[in-house]
Amino acid sequence: MKKEKRPILIVALVIAVLACIAALCYAITFDNKVPVSEQPTATMFWGIAYWTAFILTVCSALVGIVFLIKDAIGVKARFLIILAATIVVFVISYFIGSANDLPEALFEKTGTALSSSKWITAGLYTVYALFAGVILSLIYAEVSKLIKK
Repeated sequence: MKKEKRPILIVALVIAVLACIAALCYAITFDNKVPVSEQPTATMFWGIAYWTAFILTVCSALVGIVFLIKDAIGVKARFLIILAATIVVFVISYFIGSANDLPEALFEKTGTALSSSKWITAGLYTVYALFAGVILSLIYAEVSKLIKK
C-alpha cells in the first residue's frame, strides 16, 4: 500500500468504527415502547451514526475521485466501470424495491418519513447485491488459483 493512502485508510477506519459503535449504542438505548421524542440519548446516537456514515460515504467518494485523477488511465477505466456497475445495481434495486415493505407504525416510532422507504429498500438491496458479488469474486479467485496449479 502506498504511504500516502495509509493515513486516509486509518481515518476511514476510525470513522467507520465510530459509526458502528454509535449504531450499536442506538440499538441498545432505543426503547420502542417510548416515543422517539422522549429518547434524547437514542436520538443522539442515531445522529452520530447517521452523520458519521454520511461523512464516511462522502469522503470515500471524494478520495476515490482524487486518486482516480492521480492514477494511470488503466486504473481510471477500471474504476469507472466499477462505479457505473454500482450505480446500475442501485438503480435496479430502486425499481425492484417496493415502498411498503415495512409497516407504517415502524416509521412513526423512529420518526422516519414514509417516503424514504423506497430509498431504504434500494440501499439494502444494493448492499446485498454487492456483498454477493464480493463473495462470488472471492470464490472465483480461489477456484482459478486451484485450476492454475
